[in-house]
Amino acid sequence: MKLQLASLALWASSALAFAPNSLPSRNNRAVGYVPSSISSLHAAALEPPPLSPLTQWGDRIENIRALQAELKARELPPFAPELSAVKDCGLAREDTEGQLAYVRDNAMRIKTMMQEHGAVVFRDFDLMKTQEGFQAFYAAIGMKACLDPLHSVSARPTVDGQKNSPVYEAVNKESRKNFFH
Repeated sequence: MKLQLASLALWASSALAFAPNSLPSRNNRAVGYVPSSISSLHAAALEPPPLSPLTQWGDRIENIRALQAELKARELPPFAPELSAVKDCGLAREDTEGQLAYVRDNAMRIKTMMQEHGAVVFRDFDLMKTQEGFQAFYAAIGMKACLDPLHSVSARPTVDGQKNSPVYEAVNKESRKNFFH
C-alpha cells in the first residue's frame, strides 16, 4: 500500500509536465522537422534544463482504506489510448513533417488525453524515433523538459553525449539503446 501511495504521489507531481495549457502562438512554436529547427533545438539544449519537480506531500490521510475502496469502485477511463499516424491521422509513417504539424495542431487534445488516461501510445510515428524528432515532438506539444531526477547520482548517458541534453537513454543497456525519455 505504501508503494501505491508513493507511486501516486510521484505521478501527481510529474503530471504537471503534461497538464494541458494554452497552445503557443504561431510565432513561437516549432517551425517544422527541418535542419533549421533542429539546429535551434541544439542551441536550446546548451542551457541546462531545470531540475525535475519535487514530490509534494500532502496532509496525512486518516481514512486511507475507505478512500482506496472508493477509488477502486469508480470506473476509471481506459489506460493509454493509441494514436496511429497512418490509421488515425492519415499520414505516412515516414512523413515526419506532417507528423510534427499534426502534433502541433492537436497539442491540446493530445495533452488532455495524456492527463485523462495517464499516457498515449503513438503508433507509426517515425518522428519520435530520433533524438531531434523527439525534441521537436515535445517542443511542438508544449512539454517541459527537465533534468533526470537522479541526474546528480546517476551515470545514465544522454543520447547526444551533451551534459545538459534533455533526452536520456532509457537504460545503460545496448538492447535498449534507442529508447528515449
